[in-house]
Amino acid sequence: MQEVKLPQMGQSVEEASIVRWIKAEGETIRQGDPLFAIQTDKAEIECEAPASGVLRKILLEPDISVPVLTVVALVGTADEPLPDLSKYGGAGAAPKAVPAATPEAAAAPVAEAKAVSSTTTQVNGGDIFVSPRARKRAADLHIDPTLAQGTGAGGRVTEADVEAYAASVDKLKVSPAARKLAESRGVDLTQLKGSGPQGRIVVDDVERAETISKQAPVKSLSTGEIKRTKLSPMRKIIAQRMADSFFSAPHYYVTTEIDMAAAVKLRNSTPEKPSFNDLIMFSTALALKEFPAVNSRWADDAIEEVGDINLGLAVALPTGLIVPVVRQVQNLTLPQLSAECKRLAERARTGKLTPDEYQGNTFTISNLGSFGVDHFTAIINQPDSAILAVGQIKDRPVVIDGGIQVRPLMKMTLSSDHRVIDGAVAAQFMGRLKAILEAAAF
Repeated sequence: MQEVKLPQMGQSVEEASIVRWIKAEGETIRQGDPLFAIQTDKAEIECEAPASGVLRKILLEPDISVPVLTVVALVGTADEPLPDLSKYGGAGAAPKAVPAATPEAAAAPVAEAKAVSSTTTQVNGGDIFVSPRARKRAADLHIDPTLAQGTGAGGRVTEADVEAYAASVDKLKVSPAARKLAESRGVDLTQLKGSGPQGRIVVDDVERAETISKQAPVKSLSTGEIKRTKLSPMRKIIAQRMADSFFSAPHYYVTTEIDMAAAVKLRNSTPEKPSFNDLIMFSTALALKEFPAVNSRWADDAIEEVGDINLGLAVALPTGLIVPVVRQVQNLTLPQLSAECKRLAERARTGKLTPDEYQGNTFTISNLGSFGVDHFTAIINQPDSAILAVGQIKDRPVVIDGGIQVRPLMKMTLSSDHRVIDGAVAAQFMGRLKAILEAAAF
């Protein structure tokens, strides 16, 4: 009998909880199959079966936090006797017994097990089941499989569903740039109305739809009604971390407005078309090289200056917020940074990040510009000592040489820990970052 243990997901993770079992008790599994998903201190991660056989016993119910390397299940042959389960008592309560299914009802659990065995993605608080073949086909066709209408068991998205959705997209009039942007941001092109010539879907249409394309319709509560939603593990952790940061680090804020005309021109002339966030991250790394104090952290009895510039990129998920980390940005070219940001954002959106990919940040950037936000302040993502809040690029009238011109302006606010970063240093850092972006000195 093979023991399945809660894996050690990074050096700093001491305990975790299972949020869902992907395989059902009694189901045949193969080594490497997704077996269950766990919630660490920052992300939901799928864990693979360590051996092939039958999932004989599940020893840990979801939402019970236990130490890593705890035995959570047993895998063996179908007729192999179970060992004494009392020795696994520390692993948490075993699931409640399920009455044996009648022969007539046997088909339903089988269909459900097949659906659950597919890879899942959370959208608007619910699970979308995508078969492995469908996910592979979607990758080949460069589309988001969760946008396809699932016709399989339990609403599962099949390979045929992916191909049908791809065919419907191919019939649309879409500019190449809009198609690429929709692919990278998970926007359903079939739901958009084009504003370009002859109804052609252009980049502006995708950007307008991005913030609402996957939002569930809001149901109004009736008079006197109260809706109570149990906190998810991720939401509990976000609440704890943000409260700890805000009340332990004395925050202060420095805001500057940047003329992005040169950056817009450079981006439009670059074949790789880096995002504006890529340009901001790259410029931030250049400024941090000159102001290492902003890349430092509080260590109780000392201030630690860090040699590597590891930029955290705040990514909003339907279930909360996660910050994947782009490591050693000081050694990356702009195309390399852009490629790594796309890779990490996709892994974050599909729940595939490992702890090593969202730990070790030294500075964080939070960009709400795509949501139409002009200006905001952010809470420091510890152990960092600063976080940069980025608003949207918006055409505004400005006075230049005595005349009025319309320029693409963007506001950025630096939240700093006053224990580490003095106000003058923060102001100088923001001034240098402004100069880099306005000169497009990348």
